Amino acid sequence: MVSSPVQPTQGDDVHYELDQLDGTFDDPRVPEHLRLTATTSFEAASQLWRAVIGDEHLSPRMKELVLLALHASATALNEKAIRRHVGRARAAGASERDVLDVLLSIVGLSNHALYFAVPILIEELRATRGQDAADLPAARSDIEEIRQDFVKTRGFWNEQRDAIARLLPDYFKALSGLSTEPWKHGSLTPKERELIYVAIDSSVTHMYGAGLALHIRHALQHGATREEILAIFQLVALTGLETFILGTEALFYKS
Repeated sequence: MVSSPVQPTQGDDVHYELDQLDGTFDDPRVPEHLRLTATTSFEAASQLWRAVIGDEHLSPRMKELVLLALHASATALNEKAIRRHVGRARAAGASERDVLDVLLSIVGLSNHALYFAVPILIEELRATRGQDAADLPAARSDIEEIRQDFVKTRGFWNEQRDAIARLLPDYFKALSGLSTEPWKHGSLTPKERELIYVAIDSSVTHMYGAGLALHIRHALQHGATREEILAIFQLVALTGLETFILGTEALFYKS
């Protein structure tokens, strides 16, 4: 099997290259085999790919960065697709800094698990050990400064962060520093980064409604259009084709 994905070329042909489902396979023999043995199935899959990737409301670069974010998110983690979309994003004009910006920006998704877990811990402490055990410790002296910096940089706060900050101050400080780093030094525009957040919060493996509403609002405030956000939703749904891409490679060529 070919060890690296088919790489689109720079220049005028980039959009055409990225528009083809063929380029998503590690082994170019797979689409050739599919055309011979499952012609209508491959064409149906290809039509969906072309419909989404061919949408002109987002640039090829942005589409590939969104797909990278979706496949690199903690709720998905698809190594083959990560490598594929890093290569395709670079071919579509994304810089190394753009790729790194995406990868760092999506780390905070896993913190959503604490929004779910910490309140349950507090309730169970109250139920089993009494109210004193469930009471939160006083906020550390540096937490307010961290909160103010986060609000200034990111433009929001939520109450779940207060409990985390008081229970896990060192973790919270490090997380806040990581979460604001791309906003202070990253290469993406604020609108682009908000669209990345829209993608991961609307993904089928996450579907975090509170975050999605927040980031749609912020994306709109930064100039995103309805059509751009709908294009993001299409890319999110397109990840369903990954079962077809990886499954057919496993079916036809195992080595």
